[in-house]
Amino acid sequence: MTDTPSPQPPQPTRYIDTLPAGVFLGTFHGTQSSSVSLFEKIGKGVAISALYTDWNGGFNSGLPNANAMVGRITFYTWEYKSGPEMYKDYPGGPLQALIDGMYDDYLRGWAVGVRDFGKPIFIRWGHEMNGNWYLWSGIKNGGGTLDGFGDPTKADGPERFVAAYRYIHDFFENNGATNVLWVWCPNAPFEAMQASYGDGKWNAAANYYPGDEYVDWLCFDGYNWGASSFGQQFNSVWTSFDGIFAESYRQLQAINPDKPIIIGEFSSTEDGGDKAAWITDTFDGIQNKYPQIRAIIWFHINKETDWRINSSPEALEAYSQAVSSDYWLDVWPDFQK
Repeated sequence: MTDTPSPQPPQPTRYIDTLPAGVFLGTFHGTQSSSVSLFEKIGKGVAISALYTDWNGGFNSGLPNANAMVGRITFYTWEYKSGPEMYKDYPGGPLQALIDGMYDDYLRGWAVGVRDFGKPIFIRWGHEMNGNWYLWSGIKNGGGTLDGFGDPTKADGPERFVAAYRYIHDFFENNGATNVLWVWCPNAPFEAMQASYGDGKWNAAANYYPGDEYVDWLCFDGYNWGASSFGQQFNSVWTSFDGIFAESYRQLQAINPDKPIIIGEFSSTEDGGDKAAWITDTFDGIQNKYPQIRAIIWFHINKETDWRINSSPEALEAYSQAVSSDYWLDVWPDFQK
């Protein structure tokens, strides 16, 4: 049984034709560096503050409220792990446990918390589901089999993912949490992900799409791994923004040409090429060749390689110059600084 919805909060911006001209800047910083000092050096902040959270803790409105006070919207990557690990061997896979209601109490706590927060937030659940590295991926929830779930003409892995995504969305809606901007986010390049699994047809990104009524923002993730040591594990080479995203962008446009696209994670290594030039070319390309991209989140941490904006003085200067025009937006329209 779900809770009785409270009066609906103001609806967040959901369609591309209601957005201001330009692209919203965002970053994920983790806890490694001060965003304040970085933004002072750049001369511009961000409109989107990204964070990652698993299924061990409840929703806390402290950070979203603090972000809203300075003109930022919070972008949650809500990772279905930690608590759900106990169901990794659940019949049908861990997504089946969710569909079967094993997390209803947890979902209710989040939905009510988000509802009571009352301001717009992004939720990106189940990102990069077309890879093989997450508990919620298609490959770990039935893969390309046809006889374990739902429609026998559709691959079970993508079909289970769609059902789980819709289940969460509907749970929030039924509890009055209509202030969410729902983000659907495969990993790019889509064609490489598809080719990784046998004939690959079952793992096409579009097979994971929950439907227009369930998705507010389309999304993809991708990185220039260059010659980084981690990237060499999968034979990475220096790759332009177009090489990472162009074909996947066309596939997102084919899914829906009217929904805005956000890049949920992207960056470049310094290894194997000129990161400063990559940044300059990337921001120029986004502005001039990718009109459906309306928000970007730079993965600003030193993890597999040094992804940070300021990994070198040259990279920092290139980024600062690239975002200096009014086209690059650092305030979310629902909030005021």
